[in-house]
Amino acid sequence: MNPLNVQRLSTDLLIIGGGTAGCMAALFAKRAAPSLSVTIAEKAHIRRSGCLAMGLNAVNAHLVSGTPEDYLGYVRHDNYDVVRDDLVLSIGSRLNSMTAEIERLGVPFPRTPKGEFLSRSPRSILMHGEQLKPLLADAVVSSGVTALNRSPAVRLLHNAHGEVCGALLYQMRANAYSVITARAVMICTGGATGIYRPSNPGLARTKTWYCPYNAGAGLAMGLRSGAEMTSFEMRFVALRTKDVIAPTGTLMLGTGMRQCNARGADYTRQKEDMLGRKLTTCERLLFTIQEHKQGSGPCYVDISGLDRGGYDLLIESYLNMAPSIVLHLLKDIARPLRRVEICGSEPCINGGHGMAGFWIDKDRRTTVSGLYAAGDAAGGAPKKYITGCFAEAQMAVEHFLSCEDAGARTAAAADIESALQEASLPLQVDSSLACTDVEERLQKIMEEYAGGSTQNYETSRDKLLLARSYLEELEQRSRAMSAATPHDLMRTHDTSDRILLARVLVEHLLARRETRWPCYQTRLDYPLRNDLEFKAFINSRMQGGRITVCKRGTAPPYTNEPLEDA
Repeated sequence: MNPLNVQRLSTDLLIIGGGTAGCMAALFAKRAAPSLSVTIAEKAHIRRSGCLAMGLNAVNAHLVSGTPEDYLGYVRHDNYDVVRDDLVLSIGSRLNSMTAEIERLGVPFPRTPKGEFLSRSPRSILMHGEQLKPLLADAVVSSGVTALNRSPAVRLLHNAHGEVCGALLYQMRANAYSVITARAVMICTGGATGIYRPSNPGLARTKTWYCPYNAGAGLAMGLRSGAEMTSFEMRFVALRTKDVIAPTGTLMLGTGMRQCNARGADYTRQKEDMLGRKLTTCERLLFTIQEHKQGSGPCYVDISGLDRGGYDLLIESYLNMAPSIVLHLLKDIARPLRRVEICGSEPCINGGHGMAGFWIDKDRRTTVSGLYAAGDAAGGAPKKYITGCFAEAQMAVEHFLSCEDAGARTAAAADIESALQEASLPLQVDSSLACTDVEERLQKIMEEYAGGSTQNYETSRDKLLLARSYLEELEQRSRAMSAATPHDLMRTHDTSDRILLARVLVEHLLARRETRWPCYQTRLDYPLRNDLEFKAFINSRMQGGRITVCKRGTAPPYTNEPLEDA
């Protein structure tokens, strides 16, 4: 390999990550300013990359009824009152117009005889979205956007004033680095999986709920640039079908079927009757785990009440999003499966379902000048889903276009040289240490000490302190990872990024000395919610390799509050 093969490129707007948020950001930019040069840097290929690579069968943030304020109320309730109201409201006001953007791409929506969307809830409508990503990619290419596929970004670049002005990419097929400068950079890389042990072992380890190739590169690059992050401790754990890890909302919202334990008891309905309200998302997982602890597991979604037509609609819906479960449901054609076992996924860092990610303002600017974030990489606004991610991309683009002078385009020579040295280090290391060995060690540490699925997502101070120590050792050891091929080089960077995010995650878990989101963030040594001290955001920065953590209030001006050492 020739690590010194360096190309130099320039663009107006560089979008890192070609998932749905990144592609829509590019479309919004070209539509508003056709002469603008827009470039997407994507690790895979924009036709089938990101969280929605397989498609989507519903828009889960569309206001069938109610107002943006009602949407905020729902998000606040589900997130136990720690959300950025300004971010959520700005998303809520655009949700339905973003659904129209999906239709504009050519994605079909089933409708009633009156022409209305088919709703699953007051905030969810059905769609036939298997071709969502290919249609989006076609629109991006035809608009004149430059898509650099198979070109993962490895470091952000800065000018002499410390402003972000581009990125260092590795073009895997050309075996070349690209120094690309830009007026502004937008991070749309999504969150991170692979930090915890995956739900399935061996060859099935990539059968996860969240995209298994999301390594949190954008978040890691932002941390290395000094950007402030928020809410990493609010991990997202999805309640999914066992083994094939397909969405359970398709079963329950889509069919109205019951969530029951091994004895057939509808335990979620019993809990709702007892509490006098609907369960929050994390409570559905919490009470499922409790059934197991009480000896009433495993738990299921009972679809025995579906008639032939309803079963066929269920199959059709899954084919638009998670086709692998169809093989599971119909493994015996004569006796289709009537009870689908459910379980929790491995925890991940996610800003679309959860709210972990960059700390941003209403224009989706991060705390580092020249850097925006949208979609799953942007924190503070959970339950935004696809339409919310589109809305954030649009808001970021609108602000970028409103800036007459977005700063210098010239990256500092020393910054470029440092980035190239760090990026090429695994090619120069004489070692037998493979990234797979390091990744396995990372997942063991996080699983056993930082609340993995085998620990019922529970942890405590002493375990977290061990995790902190082990991760620091692992980070030192990981610098000896070697790479012999372009794919190896990409994997070593992915592993390094995951270790960094794991370190930040552990610091956040240590800092929040309460249990606010059961299962997502459960402290056995602090089992109750503490609104007096912790109705706040836990935020962090990294400077010189050291992670510092603080609290911020939940209302403007989001004051920085003191936080005692864990």
